[in-house]
Amino acid sequence: MGFDADVVIGLEIHVGLSTESKLFCGCAVDEGEPNSLTCPICLGMPGSKPKLNRKAVEYAIRLCLSLGCEVAPLMMFSRKTYFYPDMSKNYQITQYEVPLGSNGVLELSDGKVVGIERVHVEEDPASLVHAGSIRDSPFVLVDYNRSGHPLCEVVTRPEMHSPEEARDFMRQLINVLNYLGIFDPKRCIIKADANISIKESGYVRAEVKNISGFKDIERALGYEIARQRQAVAEDKVIIQETRGFDASSGTTFSMRTKETEDDYGYILDPDLVEYVVGEGWKKDIAASMPELPKEKRERYEKELGLSSDDAHVLASDYQLVLLFERLDIDPVLAARWIRREFVRVINYH
Repeated sequence: MGFDADVVIGLEIHVGLSTESKLFCGCAVDEGEPNSLTCPICLGMPGSKPKLNRKAVEYAIRLCLSLGCEVAPLMMFSRKTYFYPDMSKNYQITQYEVPLGSNGVLELSDGKVVGIERVHVEEDPASLVHAGSIRDSPFVLVDYNRSGHPLCEVVTRPEMHSPEEARDFMRQLINVLNYLGIFDPKRCIIKADANISIKESGYVRAEVKNISGFKDIERALGYEIARQRQAVAEDKVIIQETRGFDASSGTTFSMRTKETEDDYGYILDPDLVEYVVGEGWKKDIAASMPELPKEKRERYEKELGLSSDDAHVLASDYQLVLLFERLDIDPVLAARWIRREFVRVINYH
């Protein structure tokens, strides 16, 4: 896997949780006609009162436990102030002071461990709909159906050093989500904001927003590294800024100068009380956790006699696990066929 010590990358990954209803109201998490799945709460109407979705918290705790995070005994929510049309009440309900999870890790395919700084719960903004690309569209439409969908934000430490490592991190995280059964790609989103800096600029950080999928994150970061290095070579000043990613052209573009934490004016949300995350509840959730990739890989080797390579390939893709465990033939032969024949054909197509 690629490694460049002069490149520093950290990710903020927003994972949509596959609950039936939104984070603070009873509106469905589903597809529908634009602005049809809304209510006064998710639109932030005066006098409306949010109520926390317990199932979303359970899913978030599952994710924290799977990443080895410390789970906070109390949940508190804050208002993150910002003025964009995708958040009609002009603030987002999120966790700032104390995240639900902290100090976790995720292992990449080559064995490298990337630290997880925090995992917190927040609501998703609305969808902005453009005609064509974001830069060329003559107008912007807003669909508030997505407003209030439950999200987990996974914030890594800046410990990745290539676009390939960032892509692999996304891939491994998606695999864990599939094992946990808390993410449905048909109904939920997963997007990343990538913070990247290079030694040549003095590690001035740019944030590339709203990158969808692990393939695009490699493209976006590859372009951004080349852009920054070319700017330095031409004696241009690299500024701290927020950039967007145009998937059609594979390029990034400037959106605004990078905000600081103070710009968001965080305050504790007075409409939401502190929620106790009891030890008994955490133990019940931990007891119901499925076998995760590392445990699956170790069991395949010890109990089924699979080679390390075969066990690694299977455990790294939950869909391959489902196929393997349905085959009623010798497990060593089944694993070998999947790895050498099935995966080769899938990758070819």
